[in-house]
Amino acid sequence: MKVLSKTIGIRQILAATFFVAAALVVASLVGVPFMAQAQETNLSPQQARFVAREAIKQGNLDVADALSSALLARDANDAEALMVRAMLQRAAGDLDGARETAGHAHAKTDIPALKFDAAMLVADILTREEKYTRAQIWLRRADQAANDDQRRTIVANAYRVVQRRNPLRVQLRFSLNPSNNVNNGAETTLIEIGGLPFRIDDSGLKLGGYEASAGVSLAYRFSESETQKTEAIAELYYRHVWLDSNAKEIAPDAKGSDYNYATVVTGLRQQRLIWPELGITQATGLLGQSWYGDKGLARWAELQLSQMIKQSDVSALRFGATLRSERRLDNDINDARTLGLSVEYLRGLGDSGAYSVGLSVRDIRSESATVDGLSYALTASRSFPRIGAVLPKINLRAETRDYQKWATTADGREDDTLSLSLDMVFPDVTYYGFAPQMAVSARRTWSDVDIYDRNQFSVGLTAVSRF
Repeated sequence: MKVLSKTIGIRQILAATFFVAAALVVASLVGVPFMAQAQETNLSPQQARFVAREAIKQGNLDVADALSSALLARDANDAEALMVRAMLQRAAGDLDGARETAGHAHAKTDIPALKFDAAMLVADILTREEKYTRAQIWLRRADQAANDDQRRTIVANAYRVVQRRNPLRVQLRFSLNPSNNVNNGAETTLIEIGGLPFRIDDSGLKLGGYEASAGVSLAYRFSESETQKTEAIAELYYRHVWLDSNAKEIAPDAKGSDYNYATVVTGLRQQRLIWPELGITQATGLLGQSWYGDKGLARWAELQLSQMIKQSDVSALRFGATLRSERRLDNDINDARTLGLSVEYLRGLGDSGAYSVGLSVRDIRSESATVDGLSYALTASRSFPRIGAVLPKINLRAETRDYQKWATTADGREDDTLSLSLDMVFPDVTYYGFAPQMAVSARRTWSDVDIYDRNQFSVGLTAVSRF
């Protein structure tokens, strides 16, 4: 019985294949109306869809037109017939009609493969029309429907091509994380002055809670050639804070909104190959304003200069200089002028990831003893290839800062800070092209003045684009 069943199954498959092929040949040669074909050959809607798709592949547009018309007359929301119709419209040069029809097909099906094809078709048409940002949105819809690595790779490659063509670049960031120190508060409120202990307000102690933030970075390319690129840039960032129950006991008058933070930045960036054998020279001018506790905190102007020096195909040195003038809105005494210098070595390791190490110096001049100072920082980062389900990256920063005008305590003030973070991206978990990133970060400051000791730890989730 098993052999007989298997034989019957094979015969049915061969008969169906012959039947569909014969229908396609007859349709392409005779060109008779589809309804007549259906009556004579008893084509089912599923078989008709298959024949229509094959007709499109073989360039038999008249047959595909007849089949899709009949199918849509039967059901105006037939997604596969709509896709055939959209491809016919694209072939005929009716891009607006093709885009609308493919979008309708995307909305009328729950089949991932069909949703993928419809989204890719809409993205292709929008790219042809040079509507690149909308094309990128549809590529994210295609990525959402992609259910295998091959389709995801197709989307990623297409997205990069469109991104290079698009003069507007948009980067979004979202995060949510609990923290034991949302206010950058002190470990203690006791300070010794002249051998006598003093206690400051307990609201200065570290407070635990939750932080939610959102940011968007924009860059618009004005001009580009083989040797230069000019962009207008902007950035918006907002962080909202909620205090936990323990924080409310420590500082009952404090509110989470007291520690909200926001920035708005705008500027111009110019990149040039002045010395092509060395690497890119970049100059960036920025204007910005920040708010803290929903009140104006500072306004600043900043000039950034950097020079890349290529060492090999996989390594480079980057030298940087920063000039910044900051006007504080909370208190004029905190105004500052900063000169920063940096050098960083970057090296790619192919399939094994990449790493970088850097050194920076900042000279901060201010009338305020709590702002004026000289700092040195050492940074290092290492990204690793995929380990199990995650792509990990480690970041390390060590900084020492000497407050040269500090005279409140006899021994002066010097702060040493160590920061460590581990970022883990989960590339297999995506939502419209965004993957979750878990960030574990810790920061510890040891100060000669106890009230400036800091201890912060947080674990958060961030959404990052996989493209």
